[in-house]
Amino acid sequence: MAANFAEHSCHLHRKTAGMTVVETDDLVIADGDVADDTFNIITGTRFTESTVDIRIAETVAMIGGRFSWWVDSTSTPGNLSDRIAAAGFPALEPEPGMVADLASLPALEVPPGLRIERVRDAGQLADYAAILAANWSPPASGVIRFYERAAVAALDPACQTRCFVGYVGDAAVCAAEAFLAHGVAGIYNISTLAGFRRRGFGRAITLSALLAARAEGFGTAVLQTSPDGQELYRGLGFTVAGSFTEHSVTGSRRSDP
Repeated sequence: MAANFAEHSCHLHRKTAGMTVVETDDLVIADGDVADDTFNIITGTRFTESTVDIRIAETVAMIGGRFSWWVDSTSTPGNLSDRIAAAGFPALEPEPGMVADLASLPALEVPPGLRIERVRDAGQLADYAAILAANWSPPASGVIRFYERAAVAALDPACQTRCFVGYVGDAAVCAAEAFLAHGVAGIYNISTLAGFRRRGFGRAITLSALLAARAEGFGTAVLQTSPDGQELYRGLGFTVAGSFTEHSVTGSRRSDP
């Protein structure tokens, strides 16, 4: 689960001009270069008890702007979240990590009027980005810019991502992603526009992504969710298997003159 999350955090960055990925033996820093901590991520942290406070300070000095520092059940040391908080970056609400066996998925039932398509061209990717951006008010412009810049990498047939958009007529109303890496299908970016919720759209598009992963030979799916989202995913066979905690971190690196 943690390895899939870390790779998902940086796989498009590696192939997009202006974005950067720093990988050391004890962490991963992905900078999406769009001034949005949705794509500025620190993860995969494996500090030692003797170096943790020094490495936290060094990491903050390496970055500029806001980043999300994600601590998961495999991060070290075990009190890493407390140490990041002690450095001045409090933890947000922990999010459960969940896992499911893809062999036991329920049947797909698509609600009337909903059409689900896999993203294969720039127009569909723009629709996908617009749905994700609408999770903020006003919509997050950084999300739109990120996918515009990363479009070539995201649409490459060799890309590990499988994105889906749900349409009602010509209107894009929901989205989901399966990221196939490290032997599991990571489920990300489940989103439904506010005016189309409670119609079963989120369940249908999530299940579409899960079924697509199974069709490609994957047997296990993982995801992280808010506590409120657990009910949806339990209905698809997911159980809790760990946790993720986010810290909002502002770096101290100065921009080049």
